[in-house]
Amino acid sequence: MAEALLLVAATFLVLTGAFGLTVWTRPVRAAEALVTFLTFALAGFMLITIVVGALLRYYQPIPLACGSGVLAGAGLLCAGVELRRRPGVFGRRMTVWIRRSFRGWGGHPVTGVLALLTLTAYALRGWLGLRLPPTDWDGLSYHTTAPAQWAQSGSVGRATEVIWADTYPMGIESVAGWPMVFLGSAEYSLLFLLPGYLLAAVAIAGLARRVGAGRGFSVMAGFVFLLTPAVFAQAHTFYVDVQSAAFALAALHVLAMLPGAARLSGTPRVMVTRRMLTLGAALGAAAGSKSSNLAVLGVVGLAALVAVSWLARRHRLGFGVFVRAAPLLVLPVVAVGAYWYLRTWLNYDNPFYPITMVGFEGRGTVQEIVMGANVPEELRKMPLTEQLWTSWTQPFNDFTTPIYDIRLGGLGMSWLLIVLPGALLGLLVWLLRARRRLGIGAGLLLLLGVAVSFGPSPAPWWGRYVLLGYGCLLVFCVLFMSRLGEGRRAPARALDGAVQFALVCCVAFSAVLGHLHIPINTGLAEDEKTVAEHGGTPVLKLLSLSLAPDRAQRVWPWTEFRQLDPVPDGSTIALVEGNVQALIMPLRGAHLQRDLVVVQPPRDLPDLVRQLRAHQADHVLIDLAPAWDPVRDLVENDPAFAFVTPVYGVIPQNGEKPDTRLYRFKPENLR
Repeated sequence: MAEALLLVAATFLVLTGAFGLTVWTRPVRAAEALVTFLTFALAGFMLITIVVGALLRYYQPIPLACGSGVLAGAGLLCAGVELRRRPGVFGRRMTVWIRRSFRGWGGHPVTGVLALLTLTAYALRGWLGLRLPPTDWDGLSYHTTAPAQWAQSGSVGRATEVIWADTYPMGIESVAGWPMVFLGSAEYSLLFLLPGYLLAAVAIAGLARRVGAGRGFSVMAGFVFLLTPAVFAQAHTFYVDVQSAAFALAALHVLAMLPGAARLSGTPRVMVTRRMLTLGAALGAAAGSKSSNLAVLGVVGLAALVAVSWLARRHRLGFGVFVRAAPLLVLPVVAVGAYWYLRTWLNYDNPFYPITMVGFEGRGTVQEIVMGANVPEELRKMPLTEQLWTSWTQPFNDFTTPIYDIRLGGLGMSWLLIVLPGALLGLLVWLLRARRRLGIGAGLLLLLGVAVSFGPSPAPWWGRYVLLGYGCLLVFCVLFMSRLGEGRRAPARALDGAVQFALVCCVAFSAVLGHLHIPINTGLAEDEKTVAEHGGTPVLKLLSLSLAPDRAQRVWPWTEFRQLDPVPDGSTIALVEGNVQALIMPLRGAHLQRDLVVVQPPRDLPDLVRQLRAHQADHVLIDLAPAWDPVRDLVENDPAFAFVTPVYGVIPQNGEKPDTRLYRFKPENLR
């Protein structure tokens, strides 16, 4: 109970600090205020993890709570300074925002239907994510491995159980690890990831308003994004694609709002300077979420330089605005995003390891070690245009439920029928508006988002890899729909109604189909046929399972690790670096009841004994990894190693059934 209260208190302090910084930045619109608050809040979790957990080496509840207090104090200090200079302004704006929140779109029938579908879908995903243990492959392999290791060791350090956990940027994982370190469990981690979905939706709505779409259509764009299969299918998982796109969209939104905020405020120098802090936090969080966002960092950073230069000339701000704005932009990027690359650089002499990139040697290129096994067989010999067409038409041929790493058809039916053609027409509408100097900057930023998302992507046919570009094109689509809805002639109104009806039908079909069955498997033989046919388990059965007291033991792949149940809580299991275990988190346990340590490949049995003693390990897990070959047979015949159980687990990286054996280490029996 004390740990839960401390978690609530620390989280409240982070949110308080984020709110104070939001007040200080002087947002002029509701969407801007919400984007700023969510960006500061999520980046705040990342920053405290890095400063307290990595630099100070105190990744523990009380030090993290103290770090939260410092952030809250800084935010309140900034808010106090702003409120003394402009008393009552932010409060009056909040009152206006609340009053206007349901005007212009609350009575919009299509938006209302989409809002209801969104709330239902995410309430369901959130409930299942809260009540059932994590089941997504990458989450159990490395997304949860790093924060669990940090919580176990008490500091943000190495996580060598699997290479990805020790090399990839772990910004989103640090958010998921926030409740884990307080509660010693991943049970509530997914609830801390869901605000990233809201951030993406609000940023899209704000961008749509900035290019000229009506309020109802702008909000509709946010809901359509959330009801895209590649988006909602990840909502109960630890995959980071949506949050990664959300921070990039937030950065575009901040920059798109900058000229208007500077014009309306009457204090352009202050607005430009303070917006750079929000932009820096968004870009830092984006870079710290996924290395592909380094392209976003570079492009948006250059766009920010151009925007500030233009504003400085227009408002006669002088060179001083660059001096003030540059630190506020650069420092958050370095503090929130750069740490993960510096860590990997120090450990592997390559900030992008294990990827070979820009002159740094790794294990191979993205295509070789990431995309190779992930490209569906039917796409491997196709040119890019055929790959795109095959993926985009998949929703019309396959009616199974979308899984979290959906490869084909992730953008749903609405993409090919409405969003893509609507975006092309919306681009023409924007070009016509740009001739009157309306929405020029926001439209250019959206085009940059499309280019940086689809252009460098190793798999533009893979929906979850291009969510940033998809969100930007969605904005152009609703711009077209909004202008169509303003037509006074009967054909225009009829076409507008038909497009909206088709959109809601396509989106609703994908959303309902995606929740009749959900890709969570009980592992029971009677459910295997259903999973094979529909891609998941019936939702009603999962809801029933979520209420069962033994639910954690009845969900695959946790069912494959029941052999570890007799191992006493608090035991320390040694793995070897380079092990072939596919999933790491189940070895540790849903409540982190077992510790994991990693030993170097032993030269002989005395070397293994020395390492086990140094790590205070009482168990050792020996699998098919070649690193175990020098001691495999010796352990079997040595009285200091008592065989406990085979661990079958799931199919490992080498594609064979794992011949894994768990031994208890008894140093008192050493010969």
